[in-house]
Amino acid sequence: MRQTVNNGYSFFYPDEVYFAFLPCIIKASGSNLSWIEVIIRCGNKERAYNVEAFNSECITDFKTYVQALFDGRINAAYDWTIGYDSSVLNILVGIEVNAYDAGNVQLASIDFTTNMVWGAPKYGETWNGYKRLTWFTHYPFSFGIYLSKLNTKLLIGYEGAPNKLLEIPTYGMMDFNADTLPSGAKYWNIYDYDGEIQQGTFDNTFDLTFRLTTGGKQSLLLRIDRDDAESGIYLRWIDRHGFIRYWLFAAGEETREIASDLSFIRNNLADYLYGYYGDNGRRQGYERTDSIKLCAPLVDSDTFDMLQDLASSPVVDMYLGGDWTQEEDMWMSVTIKAGSYTKSTACLQDFVCEMIINNINVQRL
Repeated sequence: MRQTVNNGYSFFYPDEVYFAFLPCIIKASGSNLSWIEVIIRCGNKERAYNVEAFNSECITDFKTYVQALFDGRINAAYDWTIGYDSSVLNILVGIEVNAYDAGNVQLASIDFTTNMVWGAPKYGETWNGYKRLTWFTHYPFSFGIYLSKLNTKLLIGYEGAPNKLLEIPTYGMMDFNADTLPSGAKYWNIYDYDGEIQQGTFDNTFDLTFRLTTGGKQSLLLRIDRDDAESGIYLRWIDRHGFIRYWLFAAGEETREIASDLSFIRNNLADYLYGYYGDNGRRQGYERTDSIKLCAPLVDSDTFDMLQDLASSPVVDMYLGGDWTQEEDMWMSVTIKAGSYTKSTACLQDFVCEMIINNINVQRL
């Protein structure tokens, strides 16, 4: 957390990057403090609330307000006609905190901004750190990086050799189209050319946050491997760090479950029609759920962890086809069945999950 003192009153507040599903703590303290006013601004939206003090100290968690600011924004869609764009999964939030005494006289005031990310890292994880991804070249693909400053330079390596230098005029979480990568390589490396890109490791200090630090000049941010597989079930999802991920799974057996809500209609409540025997009746209200086993064979430990985020993501889409280069790609929302996932100590292991197709329509009486 950041800390400042204004007019003799101490304020603790979130870092320049924070997460909407972690505690978003503001703490104020000082002599005669009676209550604080918190004003949250984002674009043309503004919300305010008050918090009473106890023993001249106020503590509040405003994460519910931040989560509400993402309403209507959360999806994994991407504009494939441009090289890169700002991610919808982070927003710049301005916050003002005013401190008052019992007579409603203002004692102190601070204001700050923070980039709020739609995510929740866990203890020990490094956010915006090195990742190894796979681009399945017959399918749409993008990759995300947080840029902390304007005009950050990214160096793209073609199979390890420097090939292309990008200068990005904006900052924040950015999504990059796969077309950014030079064609024909077996793998690509993405480097922080000037050592300006910040990373943060989540720790278990009292404030439940982390500090952002730079990785050093020309530090490796991403390795993207090429895979030319053509068949399978292609999914995209939002991981716990607020980035969009993709994977092509091998499809296994399909299960179709039919369930009835046990409603029963007797035919003898009216005239007997169509030859029905009066008291036999019939059932109505069936439901159908289709599920498919998915497998990513022989993945390493880091890839297994990345894929496991799929199981807890509230936003998972299945690719249905279409020309994504012309913005004609089609996706359908799906659900990953909840359950236990066992990670072994082996160097390579299969990742297996079960996908549920949402909203299979059936006839209802």
